[in-house]
Amino acid sequence: MKPTVPDRNFDDLASRFARTIYATPRGRIRLAALAQDFAELSIPLAQARVLDIGGGQGQFALQLAKQGAMVDLCDISAEMLRLAQDQFAAAGQPLNSRHCGLQQAADYFPATYDIVLNHAVLEWLEEPLAALPILAQQVKPGGWLSLMFYNRDGHIWRQLMNGGFTDPLRTNTRLRDEGNAPQHPLNPDLIEQQLNALGFSVQRWRGIRCIYDHLAQKIRDREGEEAVTRADLEYGTREPFRRLGRYVHFLAQNKS
Repeated sequence: MKPTVPDRNFDDLASRFARTIYATPRGRIRLAALAQDFAELSIPLAQARVLDIGGGQGQFALQLAKQGAMVDLCDISAEMLRLAQDQFAAAGQPLNSRHCGLQQAADYFPATYDIVLNHAVLEWLEEPLAALPILAQQVKPGGWLSLMFYNRDGHIWRQLMNGGFTDPLRTNTRLRDEGNAPQHPLNPDLIEQQLNALGFSVQRWRGIRCIYDHLAQKIRDREGEEAVTRADLEYGTREPFRRLGRYVHFLAQNKS
């Protein structure tokens, strides 16, 4: 029998993530894309109740709090949670936080919410599809699920462009063993089907870093961060380009 591998806990990488993801063009594109999706769908934020499950350092949740949302946040990593608490405190924003994994979120936060966030979490779980009903049950009727996950199609395309023709779906074995690479690239069509079955309708499907991740560094440097970000935001909602994003962002509404 294959041994059970626990869901990834980022206590050991929290500070590194702050430096290498969120304080870089990659992280800024992610936050800009999420913000654009919320703005273009005119999702009400003033007094909205938001639950960020696996919220990490809370960067995007903090943006929502600054627009009037009331944020609850949980994470399996105590170190990530500490960084989130520090960031909210520095911004003068209240935060109700709990140290727990996705599977225990409803025990600490039994209410339903206007908005549930789950960003870059599913791909680290041993049973990612099993998490979808857990997330869905915490979204009130008419509410929104903001779901961002590591994209199988973008992963395959990246591997092909790097010459990985034999097995483009494989992940870097060393990074997987060290716990530094997502364990489960996810098929966006399958995720959408699962959400539909749970009574949700995907209103926005965006690929994040559909341009940035496929550019050579010298081209990024030549064009500049602003131009690359603008292109990523423009093409991230269009077929077929959105399917090449390193991540997919769904904004799905609970129609039940």
